[in-house]
Amino acid sequence: MTIFKIKEMLETLLQYEDSEIIHTIYSLHDTFFLNYSKELKTFQLRNIETGEIERFTDVGTTSIALYKIISNGEKEVTE
Repeated sequence: MTIFKIKEMLETLLQYEDSEIIHTIYSLHDTFFLNYSKELKTFQLRNIETGEIERFTDVGTTSIALYKIISNGEKEVTE
């Protein structure tokens, strides 16, 4: 998945901030849930295995974090 596609997905979450939308993201070693919290005005990325939650306030930073998770283990990375 490209950074552009990830940013599109995040923009969609922002458009529907009044709804509960959760994306499930799988990497080589972990599974993550991603959602947007209207109350905190943050994207929340929760590692299912560890319970750790990372919060991001903007699309750019969130997209980079997701890109690293998704592309982990790929031989070739595309933007």
